[in-house]
Amino acid sequence: MKDEMKDERIQTTVNRCAAMGFLVWSLLLMISFDYRALILKQHPREWWDIFAIWFIGILYVSIAYASKGGFAHVSKRFWLTIFIGVFIVNFTLFFIMGRVHSVVNVGGHLIGSLAGLGLVIGIAYFLTRRWERKEGIEDEE
Repeated sequence: MKDEMKDERIQTTVNRCAAMGFLVWSLLLMISFDYRALILKQHPREWWDIFAIWFIGILYVSIAYASKGGFAHVSKRFWLTIFIGVFIVNFTLFFIMGRVHSVVNVGGHLIGSLAGLGLVIGIAYFLTRRWERKEGIEDEE
């Protein structure tokens, strides 16, 4: 019976290692996508399957995290920092690829980034509220 029960510290360490491994994996895949697109000039049709696997993994982890209340204590400053970072990286990559030619292109990237971030924040908020109601942390209004 004692072998079946795990010490919470051991479980926390295992979870931290798994989370760090997933972070390293996802960052290396993003670097791989950038390398293939910018350096090797490969068309996305040549590596869409790897991108789909990466996207499904990120989507699964994000939904699982949000549905367990992981975003309940994340500040608005965190979301703003994420948005600015994603926008700068996105804009820089498109600039390097030669797809930014005018202010209109910058505005289009900004609007697209805002729409994507709005969708992500909306889904995270919905899942967090659902978790809070399920756990009885917050009453339904």
